[in-house]
Amino acid sequence: MMRTGLVVTAGLQLLRITTADAPQAEPEHVAVGAIRWDAWTPGTEWEMNLSPPQWHDRLPFYGREVAADRVEISAGTQQVMDKEIAYARRAGLDYWAYCFSLPTDLSAEPDEYALRLHLSSRRRTDVHFAFVLMGPGYWGPKEDYPKAAERLARYFADPAYQKVQGGRPLLFIFYTEALTTYFGTDEAIRQGLDTIRAKAADAGLQPPLIVADVWSAESGADLVDRVGFDAVSGYTNVDFQNYGDQEYPYTNLAAANRRYWDAIAATGKQAVPIVTTGWDHRPRWRDPKRFEELYKSPPRGPWYTPPTPMELAGNLRSALDWVAAHPENAQPGAVILYAWNESDEGGWLVPTHAEGTLRLEAIARVLRAARGR
Repeated sequence: MMRTGLVVTAGLQLLRITTADAPQAEPEHVAVGAIRWDAWTPGTEWEMNLSPPQWHDRLPFYGREVAADRVEISAGTQQVMDKEIAYARRAGLDYWAYCFSLPTDLSAEPDEYALRLHLSSRRRTDVHFAFVLMGPGYWGPKEDYPKAAERLARYFADPAYQKVQGGRPLLFIFYTEALTTYFGTDEAIRQGLDTIRAKAADAGLQPPLIVADVWSAESGADLVDRVGFDAVSGYTNVDFQNYGDQEYPYTNLAAANRRYWDAIAATGKQAVPIVTTGWDHRPRWRDPKRFEELYKSPPRGPWYTPPTPMELAGNLRSALDWVAAHPENAQPGAVILYAWNESDEGGWLVPTHAEGTLRLEAIARVLRAARGR
């Protein structure tokens, strides 16, 4: 059921999680991260999407209700970022995977405010960072691509960049369908991925583990075979095929996640299991034209009830169990959650005024148990 009011609680004070140092990577340690989609600055369409009162319960701790039908959400300060790092660390998250582009101006710091604030934080290494490259449509001119690959290698060399398999930088690529438009041929795509690997080698690093974020296991396996991706995952995972234009329980979404992991294993490819923390993008239906631009279809379902903290924890626990039970397909040793802050699309872990830190507390219990702490 959808809550209609803004319930302000003391939830932001509820984080009853040990402040001990985050565990260091060990052979059996599974790196658990969350995707960051950072568009939370005042005056954006995303802020407007959460303005109707029925969506105010999604407001992150750095948002506020300024009227019955208006909110203000401002995440772009060092104070907010430092709090986010503290929340994520206490919950046991290893890394955030930032949605990232490859801009033309390679000499400047990135425009992405959240990554910039993360890297300028005094606690920057408390939570590692990785990238979800948002597809070639965001990469700038093709002639700048080799320099962009060099820039990636500089980030890979950062001690705070997330490594897996004993030192391989973890890199996701989304909107893989645009690779052909950008590079032209399968061989050129393969060479493009190899350029990233070569620049990492030039920097004295191990080759990055390049993961295809796709909607089906079959398309991911095809990318591994055809152009040289290393593993398969998803930006999110929603079963549009089996579920229609209506609401379903979160347990259905968790079951769809498990089917996706199993489908990747059935192809024989490597997997980074995607754990979907929720999916209800109806706030984005506010502007049907914009919705169709984003999703290439008119507004439609399915959407799912928000998970209880226990349901969310169970889905993560299932992913960790899956990794342990599939060593032949889970060699990356990583799990990714959708998402830290996709608040208007329905997937979030960031503390909210309505729930406080309950989701992070549930995740922390799972990760402490899995890591023997």
